[in-house]
Amino acid sequence: MTFKDPKCFLQRLSLENCHLTEACCKALASALVVNQQLMDLRLAKNNLRDGGVKLLCEGLGYPECKLETLVSGQCNITSCGCKHLSKLLQEDSSLTNLDLGLNLITTGLWYLGEALKNSICKLKCLGLWCCSITPFSCQDLTSALISNQKLETLDLSQNNLGNSRVTVLLEALNQKKGPLKTLRLRPYKYNLKIQKLLEEIKETNPKLTIECNIVRTTRPSSSVDFSICRES
Repeated sequence: MTFKDPKCFLQRLSLENCHLTEACCKALASALVVNQQLMDLRLAKNNLRDGGVKLLCEGLGYPECKLETLVSGQCNITSCGCKHLSKLLQEDSSLTNLDLGLNLITTGLWYLGEALKNSICKLKCLGLWCCSITPFSCQDLTSALISNQKLETLDLSQNNLGNSRVTVLLEALNQKKGPLKTLRLRPYKYNLKIQKLLEEIKETNPKLTIECNIVRTTRPSSSVDFSICRES
């Protein structure tokens, strides 16, 4: 690969929808170890699967790898892939921005939550748009967000988290201020209790913006604006 060359100063690489497979990830991982300039890698809409994620995490785990942004939406990643990512995030990885939108991660949120609870985790932006996250699989999310001191943007839109889980989450955010600046949820305009909590949070924590009126019909190139994350 060209960016294995030490003279390659490429900082951002997009390989979205390039028919990459799990087998391609071994070469990508080894290149990530050699290249210390690449900061932003976009692999969305490739069939990487959990095996590919495991290989990528092996490369990302080396201290020589300086990658900060990984976009891997719609890559057929499941909870098993989240387990590999969670392990990586708890091993002093440089990764700060991660987009997993449109992957069937379901209970994989638990693994990501465990990473968020670990003070070593550097994640500032996490995109989980339309990941089939259910009320059951997000039950530990609140404690993870309360203990985390780095996450600034979390996109959970297009997931059915359930009124009760969202209520508990918002009540916690209403009581304790943290680094979180942007939280995206599915619309809850017909739930009066949630609407009341949203209004209260506007007053008690004006630095936190909660967006729950966005209805997307197509997947964005990335569910998180990582340019904003890098500037913050």
